[in-house]
Amino acid sequence: MRRMVASLLGLMLVLVGCVGAGGGVISSHGVRVTVPTGWQAVRAASGGPVTDPRTLLVVGTAGVRAKASRCPIAAYRIPAEAAVVVVVGWTSIAAAGGVAATPGRAPLKELVAVHRPSFECFAGRGAAADVLLGGNPYQVNVLVGDRASEQRVGQALAVARSFDRAR
Repeated sequence: MRRMVASLLGLMLVLVGCVGAGGGVISSHGVRVTVPTGWQAVRAASGGPVTDPRTLLVVGTAGVRAKASRCPIAAYRIPAEAAVVVVVGWTSIAAAGGVAATPGRAPLKELVAVHRPSFECFAGRGAAADVLLGGNPYQVNVLVGDRASEQRVGQALAVARSFDRAR
């Protein structure tokens, strides 16, 4: 019992240290992610005529910015060493395609690697998870530049796995 308490305390100190080292929580439109140092909110690209899904939150590393694109997920300039996480949400399960996903954050645990091809209009590596929280369908998307380090890729995947509804 004493070892378990010590382990949990140690884990809590590591987590507090990571957030306290300049990272933090970024939230928008009722959702949030936890980011490490060097990550920031990115202005969402214009959705144009698309209203469902809607881009709810975008976070990325230095140099990531919105660009014109017909593809809402890939509507970002991503420098070769950079990464971005794009969260979109639908108004209903029917609008998301009508397939009711299992509620909860479990699909986020599958975000452990990026691959190519990943997204329409994006030649780089990426990953995505569909999540149903509070009856609302979301998609959490990770896109990384061609020369993003393993550390940067790991950060991006961790940011995506931290996705949750804002409190």
